[in-house]
Amino acid sequence: MLYNDAYREIAGSRHPGLLGQTIHDSWSEIADFRAQVVSDVLKGNTLNYRNEHFVLLRDGEPEDIWLDINYSPIVDETGTPAGVFAVVKNTTRRFQSEERLRIAQQAGGVGIFEVYPETGRLEVSDQFRRIWGLDADVAVTVELLASLVHPDDQQAVAHRHSTLADPLAYAEYRRVDPATGEIRWIARRGEVISTKGAAERYVGIVMDITDRKKSEAALAESEARWRLLIEQMDVKEIRHRNVRALVRELERNAGRDGKRTGGLTMLAGMLGKSAAQVSRFASEKPSTHIGDRIAREIEDVFEKEHGWMDHVQWSANVDDVESGHTS
Repeated sequence: MLYNDAYREIAGSRHPGLLGQTIHDSWSEIADFRAQVVSDVLKGNTLNYRNEHFVLLRDGEPEDIWLDINYSPIVDETGTPAGVFAVVKNTTRRFQSEERLRIAQQAGGVGIFEVYPETGRLEVSDQFRRIWGLDADVAVTVELLASLVHPDDQQAVAHRHSTLADPLAYAEYRRVDPATGEIRWIARRGEVISTKGAAERYVGIVMDITDRKKSEAALAESEARWRLLIEQMDVKEIRHRNVRALVRELERNAGRDGKRTGGLTMLAGMLGKSAAQVSRFASEKPSTHIGDRIAREIEDVFEKEHGWMDHVQWSANVDDVESGHTS
């Protein structure tokens, strides 16, 4: 085994002891792997490994390391493979950084993109593809993404992409799955990167915010239903209070006239109903409300427009009510 100075970083404290050793003895912990490589390359094959993981004893302790390696045959004067030439690059830091970034993107549901306006080149992460519903073999272009944006959001997206000075401020828009027609919400944020001597480029992130949008819509719908319910309850409560006030006023007037008939009985007589029917709607229990039918009948008896019982607050004298005057 022979190597150049740059390989000393990979050899670690095992340099210079590796020089001149056999393949089997130089890296005994991966001897089987290297023996298979030599066998294949001496048959005339070229092998390439990217971010290949090894556990090596570079400094006496097991260490995880990732390497890019290209193996090719060295031929003798007859053209027969007689040795193995290896180009080795330590990619551990790069691989670990990419792996951490990939895990962070998946955990946070964040996709990354870079756009080079001058060439139109667009680079995206795997998570970006998942968010947009694009397979790994699909060529991602700005035009393709624009075609997947919901028609109602097309103009806003096109405007942002058309201006290089645009800082790609936060934006939300919908995309449409071309296969299923499913609509999902996407949020995008980015900025323009300008480096001296280099072309401008856009760098940004995208997130799928469909679940958040659905929750917001459900909350808004729920609040609208509650507002409507409260408004309806207020109307019913006004009706309830008005009828109770009328019953009490009728009863007071009956008492002043020396009549023993209660206000409920008098109201029932005015409406042509039984006291039991009216009692069910004019109960003193706060949870009981006046029904629409009885409220409408009261308005008809007093010759009032429909809705009068819903909104008019009043306390009336029986004679005034019967004559059509209220206060």
